[in-house]
Amino acid sequence: MMTDEFYNSDEFIIFLTIDGTSYEEVEVRVSDPYKTIRDQINSIVTVFELPKIDNGGNPIQYLIGQIMEDGGEPEILEFEDANGREQALIDYDIQSGDHLHLISVPIAG
Repeated sequence: MMTDEFYNSDEFIIFLTIDGTSYEEVEVRVSDPYKTIRDQINSIVTVFELPKIDNGGNPIQYLIGQIMEDGGEPEILEFEDANGREQALIDYDIQSGDHLHLISVPIAG
């Protein structure tokens, strides 16, 4: 596990692509890499004013994925581990400079 010193919030920057939008490799400062994945997503949705409901009135769930191989599909960062413990960026060894994708998934009603 990384130390608190490594995760200096003034220097912890990720590059975010929001699928289905014009936001590609946007530099985003992460204020707290220990915040849960769920809370990170909520913050991103709020900051970028992303819709919470699609055009058909269905709620949208957002997921964060990380590209593990060039040209590959993003690996989704799970909200919880097998024991039900909320996961954070540090649990996935996300480091400053990493590129993440925000993926929207409409939930059919």
